[in-house]
Amino acid sequence: MSDEIVQEVLDAAADNITLDGEFIIDSFRQERLLEEQEFSFVYSVKVFPSTRPVYFLDDDFKDIVHAFILVIEVDNYIAILKKSCANISDTLEKYFTLIGNKEFSSSFSDEDVEFQKMALRNMTISDRAMRTRSYEAANLKGLLSTHSAGRSIPFYFKLRQGSKTKSISGSGRVVESSSRESIDDIGVWVRDQINLIESPTSNNFLDAFASKIELSDVLELTNPNAILIESSSLFERIEKDDLTLAYKTRKGKKVSVSSRIFKKLECALESVYELDDELNIVGGDNSSWVRENKKTLTLHSKTLSKFRVVQNGKEITLQKFIIKNGLYSITFDDPKYMYFMGSCFEDSSGVSEIDNILEILQPMNDMSKVRSEKGKFDKSASRFSKDSMFSLVEAVHKNDDYIFCDDLGDEWADHITFNKKDSNICFVHSKHGDPSTSASNLHDVVGQGIKNLGNMYFGMDLMLSKLNNSLSYNYKSSSGIETNIARIRKGDPDQFEGFLNNLLKDYKLNRRCVLSCSFISKSDVEREFFKIKNKAPVRGHVTQLFWIISSFAHAAKDMNTIPLIYCNK
Repeated sequence: MSDEIVQEVLDAAADNITLDGEFIIDSFRQERLLEEQEFSFVYSVKVFPSTRPVYFLDDDFKDIVHAFILVIEVDNYIAILKKSCANISDTLEKYFTLIGNKEFSSSFSDEDVEFQKMALRNMTISDRAMRTRSYEAANLKGLLSTHSAGRSIPFYFKLRQGSKTKSISGSGRVVESSSRESIDDIGVWVRDQINLIESPTSNNFLDAFASKIELSDVLELTNPNAILIESSSLFERIEKDDLTLAYKTRKGKKVSVSSRIFKKLECALESVYELDDELNIVGGDNSSWVRENKKTLTLHSKTLSKFRVVQNGKEITLQKFIIKNGLYSITFDDPKYMYFMGSCFEDSSGVSEIDNILEILQPMNDMSKVRSEKGKFDKSASRFSKDSMFSLVEAVHKNDDYIFCDDLGDEWADHITFNKKDSNICFVHSKHGDPSTSASNLHDVVGQGIKNLGNMYFGMDLMLSKLNNSLSYNYKSSSGIETNIARIRKGDPDQFEGFLNNLLKDYKLNRRCVLSCSFISKSDVEREFFKIKNKAPVRGHVTQLFWIISSFAHAAKDMNTIPLIYCNK
């Protein structure tokens, strides 16, 4: 390790030193020899004044704090202890390989520790899925269900090992409770952590979860085959943070993005794009590709580089904004691997769940006759067009006790149905399209389904309020046509309160989240998924389709809801 690299890390950390501030302590690569321990290490330390804003006062006050960074060098490792410093992530990623929670978790045995807290990130490409979950108990082993654990990434856990409490994060941060220690004691602690990492033990509990894997190892086994920009998250982030989106013309002039250009960009980014053997993006602007770097996969697009995002007065390209915030995912020919959030992960459940996923697909006899989602409207219409998806859904659920059309407005689903005999509540989300195994059509309706899973556990008052307000009016089309189609498609609203009260008390009550999709053919999906199962090559959009359906299935099951997809044969 050179002086220049260590100095660059220290300079990056001290980038937030106060104007005209001086270093209180500034030691560079000092060697320490602990003779009794027969151990030596090198340390560097900087202590300096820094400021941070005071938010609870109206005036422009700033809090002066003392920041520090301590760098410990042991063999081929460095350990960094810091507080109130500037961000050094980019510098560390430039020169070092981060030790993740997988390596740290291998340093102890299941039998020696109690997992007291855990945070999980779901492996999902749906931007509207539940992204994280947290659990806490005296010991999560035996209490936490490992259902769908193979698609969940532990990015933080807290454990007790004897009298010591330790927390480990996916960013390589380790926190262990202790009293204040000298630099020598810290050096010894770093050495002990390195020895544990280099002498891994086997554990069973964490093995059930998805694990981070080196990108280089994955690329030796399989190749990237498709990329998906998380467009909804991207534009929601721009809107939420009130960011300005500008466009650079051919003459180099920057202009605000018009609504027409914005919609065109939004439409283009919603699609799944396949990658060819050279990692060029197929069907894009013919000047977009994915680059294999040493540790990352990055997106390069001439079109995205023309757009600018202005944040806090600083301007960056839309391409860089997407990469910086990890707003894209890349799948591989082998679907058990996935790249997102700037890292590569391996799904430990993988293709073994294909048979279970295929069971979700429920072919409907008349699905092939569907020609539109809602049909045509006029003022005299009292029912949806016979060749529409809405009409088919109502026919499928004709034996239910109540059928409500909740489309548009504050909708929970396109249709909500109740059946006392079968003890179920169904939320049905519909989408029509031409037959295809493309993932793009399914992405939006899956997002709608996942987003409304929480609404399936409504309270009596909330449902009755919906019944007496939005559901009490006739259906009005998105184009503004007032129809005679009652939103209460079946059932007596005067009897609904007593009916619902009894249904919610039913111990057999089950909830079903249904996606009704005319563009999906079960036989087509089966054919492609069996190729995946048999490790035969498939096109990139098929891999994305597998991940999207799997995301929907696991999100629903995690909410104790039955996932179903009405489709073509």
